[in-house]
Amino acid sequence: MSFSKAEKVIEQLKNNGYDAYIVGGVVRDLLLKKPLGDIDIATSALPEDVQRIFEKTIPVGIEHGTVIVRMDGESYEVTTFRKEGKYEDYRHPSEVEFHDSIEVDLSRRDFTINAMALRQDGTVFDPFGGKKDLEKKLIRAVGNPQERFREDPLRMMRALRFLSALGFSLDNETYKALKMNAELLNKISVERIREEFEKLLAGLHCEEALQFILEAELDQYLPNGPFEFEVNPAVFKWETLSSNEERWAAFLLSMGISNPFDWLHAWKPSNQKRKQVSHLVDLYRDDPEFKNPVTIYKNGLERLSSVMRLKQFFGNQVSTTRKEMDAIYERLPIHKRSELAVDGNDLQAQVKQPPGPWIAELLETIECRVVTGTLKNDPGEIKEWITQCNQAQENG
Repeated sequence: MSFSKAEKVIEQLKNNGYDAYIVGGVVRDLLLKKPLGDIDIATSALPEDVQRIFEKTIPVGIEHGTVIVRMDGESYEVTTFRKEGKYEDYRHPSEVEFHDSIEVDLSRRDFTINAMALRQDGTVFDPFGGKKDLEKKLIRAVGNPQERFREDPLRMMRALRFLSALGFSLDNETYKALKMNAELLNKISVERIREEFEKLLAGLHCEEALQFILEAELDQYLPNGPFEFEVNPAVFKWETLSSNEERWAAFLLSMGISNPFDWLHAWKPSNQKRKQVSHLVDLYRDDPEFKNPVTIYKNGLERLSSVMRLKQFFGNQVSTTRKEMDAIYERLPIHKRSELAVDGNDLQAQVKQPPGPWIAELLETIECRVVTGTLKNDPGEIKEWITQCNQAQENG
């Protein structure tokens, strides 16, 4: 997103007599010189004022003070300064009170490194010491950490996610509050926990965050916890993994989970993701031959590349390269079953047997022979081969 366009939004708000700042994680990432994500804006203007000032707006969360402003083709969330009441459901405040103070607005945020505001002149408003905590590589709750975690226990998972992403440490009081309130994670939906845990698995310092989970005994409050595995930063190379599915597979392999598909059920991912992760785990354990044409044909280049990265993750040497697999794949006579010169109807017409599992089994045999070059992908040659096989069975 463009800072210059965000500045236009802020300038327009200021020209109408309102305060406005860029807030949230983007300020943190700007100071850390990391890639920037969405740019959020906080303002003293009420939602109806924002809608009046700007030509193109979308009232996505107007009851909470949020309006999307469209500026030169980009969208910016503009939220009124607010003060929140008690959190009665461990997620949402019972009431939201609009405010005219940026400091009050920042005081309701989770951690000091996320509670800074960027002024229009480029200076940072930092009432809770977020810049100093960035320098110390410290994650510290805003205000009373007990209150922050009791308001929304998911903030504990967010703390772990920042440990993983940034490689920071937890402030001592924040650490104590996290351990003391860990059981409140049972109040949070599995879907929200999974979302944060998957972000944790994507961090470059994931092994440190996992180690923290074990040391603080937080795993007993996570789905299928407690966990039984040892974190080994000297071997695990998380940067080699490139997808969410690969990271789940690495995590499950490190724990020796025998049935990944069933184990993942408690985390409530999609069935498609459960299948993808399970296939990766099973294929890794099968120790595939990466140069075998049938292996490449059956599993595809992307899945085998994922298994190669998993091998590297666990410190195993892989002699085959993706380039070599690509070359083998290109030379394959067929790349999917629909490219076979015969189908199930052809087989049934020739063999003259009732439909049954034999059709799929015979098609798979033909596939393998075609892929390995022992049978040409030609209807006549395939038919002749089937005839010979039947004759051999009759004579046998």
